Amino acid sequence: MALATALACPSLAFAADPTAATTVSPTETVTSSETTPVDPGDTSTPSEPDTSQSASSAPSQPAKKQLRITGLKTSFTKTPKSTIKDAVKISPAGKHQVLLQRYNPATGKWSTKAKFTTASNGKVTLKYPNTWRKTNSSTWRVAVKATSTTERLISKSVTITTKNRSSVKLKAKSAVIVNAATGQTYFTKNENTKRQNASTTKMMTALLAAERNELSDRVTITKQAANTDYSNLGQRSIGDTITVKNLLHMALIPSDNGAAEALAIHTAGSEKKFVSLMNKRAKELGCTNTSFKNPHGLAQKGHGSSAHDLALIAREVLNRNDLSSIVKKKSYSFRSTNGIPYTVKSTNKLLGSIKGIHGVKTGFTNAAGHCFVGAFKYKGNTYVTVVLGAPTSDARWSDTKKLIKYVKKWF
Repeated sequence: MALATALACPSLAFAADPTAATTVSPTETVTSSETTPVDPGDTSTPSEPDTSQSASSAPSQPAKKQLRITGLKTSFTKTPKSTIKDAVKISPAGKHQVLLQRYNPATGKWSTKAKFTTASNGKVTLKYPNTWRKTNSSTWRVAVKATSTTERLISKSVTITTKNRSSVKLKAKSAVIVNAATGQTYFTKNENTKRQNASTTKMMTALLAAERNELSDRVTITKQAANTDYSNLGQRSIGDTITVKNLLHMALIPSDNGAAEALAIHTAGSEKKFVSLMNKRAKELGCTNTSFKNPHGLAQKGHGSSAHDLALIAREVLNRNDLSSIVKKKSYSFRSTNGIPYTVKSTNKLLGSIKGIHGVKTGFTNAAGHCFVGAFKYKGNTYVTVVLGAPTSDARWSDTKKLIKYVKKWF
């Protein structure tokens, strides 16, 4: 399973001769105009037009046609044993020489790695050279040479991510490693399988509560929230008020179910309305195998998510300072409005024991097994690790350590 996004056919831009190595960034937009494109490497000053001849005596030049490419996939996530082919079409139809070029980040230049010729209808199947297998990620583009009747064409960038470069034996049923910044997926195991995900659900609860409330807002604890299973609120808290900030700490650090319920009711007015918001937000983030039924993750028919989807949610949590600062804490203490003291301790056993670990959320029910969504910073990048359905608590920690080892090996 892969975290690969199939983007729509890109709009095209025109640039310098595609056979030449250029220093255009793989993310730079190359534009075109009505005039002949200027070579980016040409630093000379354009000469003044020759006005010695009358306009009527100058031979007219037919305008060159602009080429377009359709069907180009701009993102692939593949294992090293895979081959990558992509069927595209160059329009207008005709035989065109097509170049497949790779970007070298060390030199800032593009170089041609394969050449193809389209059929008379403009169609061609691109086969990517297997050099992509040797790196975690590589950037490519398609270039079409200019002719006497057509302009040069440069496509948008194509990203190839190589996953599962080495095997990792895990006890968990599902797992994934994702770059928190780019979303690229580097390791997968049944990553799209929907399963019960226990308290990792609270990442979405916390995200919505933080997005829709002020941290200083005071939440009145209802009987429903106080009586939620596996909560430290209890009867003493009914009618008391606790800030959103403190409830977020309770929900994320020790995984308090009552705190999650209180946040849900305060944010949307009822658990049912909040769950609707949870599922809507999940779709906005690109989750395709997630269906929440409650805000805390207690086992319920139809409730669940996938390793891939939870990585998407975790990325959004880590992107917020108010939440990322909470999930890296080992403990936290506060008092409610009525003066009731609370001290919470993290269920994340890797915090403080492995350098670079700074979150995110644990989970366990009999139906879900032992789960953990982790955040691991290494060489300036943060990687989200997810394990779902581990048979024991120790197994989820050992599986996570194996995923961390994978990151250290290949990055």
